Amino acid sequence: MKEVTIDYEENEKQKIFHKSSEEEVLYGGAKGGGKSCALVMDALKYALIYKKSTIYLFRKTYDDLEANLISEWFNKVPNIIYKYNASKKIATLINGSKIFFRFVSNYNDAIRYDGRSIDYIGIDELTHFEEEWVQILLSCLRSPKGYPTFFRATANPGNIGHAWVKARYITSTDYGKKIYEDKKNGNKIKFIPARIYDNKILTENDPKYIRRLENLPEAKRRAYLEGDWDIYEGRAFPEFDEEIHIVDDFEIPKHWVRWMAVDNGYADPFYFAWFTISEDGIVYLYREYTRKHTDIRIPYSEQGKNAMEMMTKPYMDENGEIKEETEDIEVCVAGLDAFNKHHRDISGKTLIDYYIQGGFTVPFTKAITSRELRKSTFHEYLKPINDKNTDTDYAKFQVFKSCKTFIETFKDLMEEKGNPEVVADDKNDHAYDAVGYGLIYYHSDKSKKKIKEKRIETYKNQAIKRKKKTKKYL
Repeated sequence: MKEVTIDYEENEKQKIFHKSSEEEVLYGGAKGGGKSCALVMDALKYALIYKKSTIYLFRKTYDDLEANLISEWFNKVPNIIYKYNASKKIATLINGSKIFFRFVSNYNDAIRYDGRSIDYIGIDELTHFEEEWVQILLSCLRSPKGYPTFFRATANPGNIGHAWVKARYITSTDYGKKIYEDKKNGNKIKFIPARIYDNKILTENDPKYIRRLENLPEAKRRAYLEGDWDIYEGRAFPEFDEEIHIVDDFEIPKHWVRWMAVDNGYADPFYFAWFTISEDGIVYLYREYTRKHTDIRIPYSEQGKNAMEMMTKPYMDENGEIKEETEDIEVCVAGLDAFNKHHRDISGKTLIDYYIQGGFTVPFTKAITSRELRKSTFHEYLKPINDKNTDTDYAKFQVFKSCKTFIETFKDLMEEKGNPEVVADDKNDHAYDAVGYGLIYYHSDKSKKKIKEKRIETYKNQAIKRKKKTKKYL
């Protein structure tokens, strides 16, 4: 066979992408960096090196698959080295390797691939995919032939998968500065930041493309032009600012009122949140207890036991004896399903019963679960307030630095498409739900249950009165 030339000139970032040996690599960031083309060329490279290999390239929809990956393949790959089955969307190379062009739009699409053996998986626009779909596909990476297996993906900031993609590939690698190893499966993970300026062919052929991106609204401009993963269109809480809303941990005075909230979960992660309020009326989230999706599941009774242990600390009394002291927590606000009896549990127990069985002694009350109220309450408490004495901004809701799960997941929450009054459902919204329950409980005029003379409500009113008195003396 005569020598075949492929019309593809790599830019520097694409070279790094093609030379990567890590099991999982994300090439992502700004638009126009040549990511889709690089993915197709990388799949071709693998197919040529490893004969009779099995490669799958995915997009979310068939239209996108045809307009991007299949189009790139036809434009770049000489047809002398492969045969294409248009009805099955399979390209078979002369060495027997096969590239399957496929789309996954939902969980049912993804589960169809469960149990298959795939040598190489590539996903274009990874942030369009939910984490569960991708985990199913990742489980298919195995090679009976003994070939190295690779997962390669491209992405822009934003969309439904932004939070999990950012957590797995961007935050874990410190924005590409280091290689991260997944402790569960041992995969080494790499992130390669993409910039439009990497793609000289595009900027030379269409010099106005950059100008069009520069004219976009700020969030889109920073995401698409600069590849900024920290700001993007559709963020539920763009006002969340680490300078205003995150504070160093401090010792909480004993007389400050404290309460809790929980978003229960077993198969899904749970989240316990602890709150207190200062004399100035600032609500603090000061502790969290949760687990990651990849961590071992914890029974409800054990969750209750662990939560109580976090509220209990030893001390020495005046006689030199070691005793235990438990925090005075007024109430734990829980979602409505925690109070329901499960139809399969013949004992008739609720989740609350299992928490109590584990030794959890804080009284429970039902949360107000309105999604609209939850989001609007957060906006109210996140609103910056200027302190005229110091000329600095603060907010009525602040978070201890140690509450890392809340901080990381909250800032990446998205608004629901078509309904910006609520937060889009997300696998990482457990902290948001629990903290929302706790904030609404404090804020709401209608408490579901009276506790100890409604001390939290009383404390809130006293704080407001003190503020008014202070203003009179100024």
